[in-house]
Amino acid sequence: MAEKKGASIFDFIEGVTSKKKSWNKWSETDQKAFSPFIVNRWLSMRQDLVEFINELQVYTIGVLRPQQTYQLYHELLPNNKVFAKYIKGKKEDKFSDKLISQVAEHYQVSCSEATEYVELMNQDQCTHLLSLYGYAEKEIKTMLKGVKK
Repeated sequence: MAEKKGASIFDFIEGVTSKKKSWNKWSETDQKAFSPFIVNRWLSMRQDLVEFINELQVYTIGVLRPQQTYQLYHELLPNNKVFAKYIKGKKEDKFSDKLISQVAEHYQVSCSEATEYVELMNQDQCTHLLSLYGYAEKEIKTMLKGVKK
């Protein structure tokens, strides 16, 4: 006999929005798995709810118990199913560290400013700058990953 899987974040989101499942209908294991922080994060991906969720976040994390948070959302959120695209954070290591440090050294700026410079530069400009410092063609090629053509 197959074990029943526990509730996922998507089940909880549906439970407070489109399917409106009361707290008592969740198993004890599912109730323990409910995370107000994660639910807030996913609900805030919806443009129509972002300000509302932000206002309630002060209460839903720390002040209210998870059950109270679930019941609050269950009662207040509209009964509709809407697709919310997950918004990822920016990737930090977009460019080679060697490239960034060389640009920073060349222009006498910080690494964060050098990153902005590289975002504005194309591969030809970066290749020219790196060749001034004696980098081999093969090494330059690996350092150019992520730089626009």
